[in-house]
Amino acid sequence: MSDAASGSQRSAPVLRRERTGIVALAVPNLDEPYFAELTTLLVRGADERGLSILIQHTEGDHEREVDIANGVGLPPTDGLIHIPRSLTVGDLTRRTSPGPLVLLGEHIQVSPFTHISIDNRAAAVTATEHLAAVGCSRIAFIGPRDERPSDAADQRYAGYRDVVARLGRSQAPELIGHVDAFTPEEGRRVMRRFLAEGVAVDGVVCSNDSVAFGVLAALHEAGRSVPHDVAVIGIDDVHAAQFSAPSLSSVAPDYDAIVRAAFTELERQIAAPPGADTPVRHVVVEATIVVRDSTTR
Repeated sequence: MSDAASGSQRSAPVLRRERTGIVALAVPNLDEPYFAELTTLLVRGADERGLSILIQHTEGDHEREVDIANGVGLPPTDGLIHIPRSLTVGDLTRRTSPGPLVLLGEHIQVSPFTHISIDNRAAAVTATEHLAAVGCSRIAFIGPRDERPSDAADQRYAGYRDVVARLGRSQAPELIGHVDAFTPEEGRRVMRRFLAEGVAVDGVVCSNDSVAFGVLAALHEAGRSVPHDVAVIGIDDVHAAQFSAPSLSSVAPDYDAIVRAAFTELERQIAAPPGADTPVRHVVVEATIVVRDSTTR
């Protein structure tokens, strides 16, 4: 066979996608301090790597999250960092615009995509054990959300239940405060209801710091001393936790590790040849307790 003939049988070269220097970031909202602070760190991390971040708000809306995962309305980008609230495995496997993707935060069960999170169950175990260690016997949990379930909140609730059962603390149903959103307003509403109904509580684990700020406000309004009457702890350790009155104990994710992992995993996918079978990685970042005045008895 001639060289010309053999050349006609060769495969066409695999073309690499042109780099844009832009990474899309899908975030539920920037009103929530955790998302705002994580977004700021991701923007800084991108800048250090010579990249730009294109921020897309989703408000946790399912259709909007799916559209962004499919690249609808987005300019060409090098990849997507997605903080989902309602995406499913089916949504992701049916992506019409596949490309580098890293999920942050909410865990999507058996996800075929790289995911980075803290161990939410372990974070709540740490928080609840801390309240038990400072003498709390009737520990409430404020944070399950029924209408739009959150895997992170569900895992944190499960960690709380593990500890109260193991340590023999009260498991009374009235100690569980369900919320419609993870906001200070909801934390205050639930704590006000506890107080109005005479629910005996001497410790509160909150599903995040924003809920905890509302709990602190309600206790202050009622003249209840924190931590002597009621000890309060949150999860996420947002910046404002240092400046609440009293300052809020919280379980702090390693934010720097989250940002490093996000860009490391995204760059690994970007660098892979088109069509390569890139391994899926699930990265669990450490979280440690930060004890402040709200639990220091």
